[in-house]
Amino acid sequence: MTIVVGVAAPDGIILAGDSRTTITFGERHRIGSDFTQKIFSICEEIGVATYGAAFIGERTIAGLMDEFVAHLGEDPPAANAEAAELGRFFDQKFRDAYPADQIEELLAQGLFPLGFLVAGYDADGIGRIREVAVPGPHVQDDSDVTTASLGVGWRGQTDVIRRLVKGFDRDLFASFDAVLPEDLEEPTANLEYGLLFPITMQDAVDLASFLIRTTIDMQRFSDGTLGRPGDVPACGGPIRLLAVSRGGAEWVTDVPLTGASAPGVAEGGARS
Repeated sequence: MTIVVGVAAPDGIILAGDSRTTITFGERHRIGSDFTQKIFSICEEIGVATYGAAFIGERTIAGLMDEFVAHLGEDPPAANAEAAELGRFFDQKFRDAYPADQIEELLAQGLFPLGFLVAGYDADGIGRIREVAVPGPHVQDDSDVTTASLGVGWRGQTDVIRRLVKGFDRDLFASFDAVLPEDLEEPTANLEYGLLFPITMQDAVDLASFLIRTTIDMQRFSDGTLGRPGDVPACGGPIRLLAVSRGGAEWVTDVPLTGASAPGVAEGGARS
């Protein structure tokens, strides 16, 4: 799994994500890598965060992203058109890799194994985070996380963030076939923290890092929930951050390749 976060400040957008890939073999799970690239800078002006599937067939999302950038050519489209183009590209790759009946079953169940947050500026001077889901493709064009409306969004393994910010994890509650009584709806909604906006770009970096690091650490120090024990710690590795502003996209963290990891370190850790 993955945890990615997008934070919109008045003067730009921060995309951030962890770096862990987990692999499933039937009932067995293991950590495949703590150095997976999930945040991308494309066309010098657009940022993309990916969540969900780490592979399409035997191709990594990072490898396919390079192919997508080459596919755009020297005159890439505007941010809104680029999100749609990314959806079409990865949807076709997904359909080429998996049987048609499997695709149709996913669509019938409303399941989207692969998703993207696409951050960029439109002609009106407003930066937006659009969501792209595959297969479909489905492109959310009415984003409510923008440099005009501000806000924060998260995707992937979001249970820790939901508990932290919302005060109550409705998805987990519902997974136990539990129904919240109507008289508790308002008190439960009042548990949500009122996050402070507007914020600076540095505040956005700190908020995104805090949410991802807290997810990683909670998984590190727990064994799932009492109702669902044994969950694999699927988020981890270095935290990567990308800033998208009117001036373009630039890395807040270094490019991930370094010298060999220190001996004796079992995981990449939540370095940022």
